[in-house]
Amino acid sequence: MLEKIRWELNSYFLERREEVDVALTSILANEHVVFLGNPGVAKSQLIRAVASHVNADYFEKLITRFTTEDELFGPLSIKELKDNDRFVRKTSGYLPTAEIAFLDEVFKANSSILNALLSIINERLYHNGDRIEKVPLISLFGASNELPEENELLAFYDRFLFRKTIKGIKNYENLSKLIDLDEEYKPKTIINIEDVKEMQKEALKVDISDIKEDLIKIKLSLESEGINISDRRFKKSVKAVKCFAYLNGKEKADINDLDILRHVYWNEPDEFFKVSVEIFKISNHFAGFALEQREILESLMNEIKKLNKDKIPFGGIEYRKCLEILGKLNSMSITLKDVKNKAIEANKPYELVEDVLREVEGFKKYVEGLLKSR
Repeated sequence: MLEKIRWELNSYFLERREEVDVALTSILANEHVVFLGNPGVAKSQLIRAVASHVNADYFEKLITRFTTEDELFGPLSIKELKDNDRFVRKTSGYLPTAEIAFLDEVFKANSSILNALLSIINERLYHNGDRIEKVPLISLFGASNELPEENELLAFYDRFLFRKTIKGIKNYENLSKLIDLDEEYKPKTIINIEDVKEMQKEALKVDISDIKEDLIKIKLSLESEGINISDRRFKKSVKAVKCFAYLNGKEKADINDLDILRHVYWNEPDEFFKVSVEIFKISNHFAGFALEQREILESLMNEIKKLNKDKIPFGGIEYRKCLEILGKLNSMSITLKDVKNKAIEANKPYELVEDVLREVEGFKKYVEGLLKSR
């Protein structure tokens, strides 16, 4: 069933393969995920789509500085206050009773509700007046345009085991598909919460004996690069690997399943590249090469942005610069095709190589278009 859900999501959400994997792995791991990105990159739509595949109690709220505790945790019970002089909220239908929850602009939560949120996502407990309620929450999905800067929010941010930045669609063909895409996502495969809990149990049985040393190597390697991984995050990352291996249909995890750690070990978005490089050194050097090529591609895109496009038709420096960039793109395309074939021969995941190859091909079309305007 999970494979069907994964396929349905990937069929609709273009260039969101990693985001889909992170979301499904977080549900299996009983953990939380935050998606970071500019408005309009489908963060909310993806989260709602993932949640739509699970028949669970769902809660969603857009957070603002003015959001009140009533809106998140439920209104006060006037009856309890009058009859028993007790300060109790009616939590049914609100966050304390949700199994899957989505908080948009999650880091805009004010200090009055932050402590309760911490208790809910960390301990799965809600302090409702003088009683403590167990919270059935499996995964809290957060979305934000930016990371928090206030110290009081950093502890809250740390509770999101999975972090993923989302960018706009890059590939030329996918932009074309986006134009014709249905407005509404309609799930075909629905699973019950009992199915999820059973899968969670099975996922924790995944054998990681073959990659224990690799996990330690990655932690020590990243810490030598100045990226600290707390003992708590390291311990939870093991669960992430087990669940990702289970998502990949395995009973025994291998080095390919370490890839999910790329979305666990960074704190600042600019650490993502360094984390990915260190993990790919162990898990998949073909993907590591593709990642480096993506960096080069982005620098070429920046070079094109600086050109005066109106001068390209007249030849001169702008035209020659375009030709030079096109030559580099052709070379990258040939190399990436070769690397993809070698990854297939070595039975290694090649999706990232393929993604970058498509991005290169799409940008090539754009540059060729600029040159044809001469």
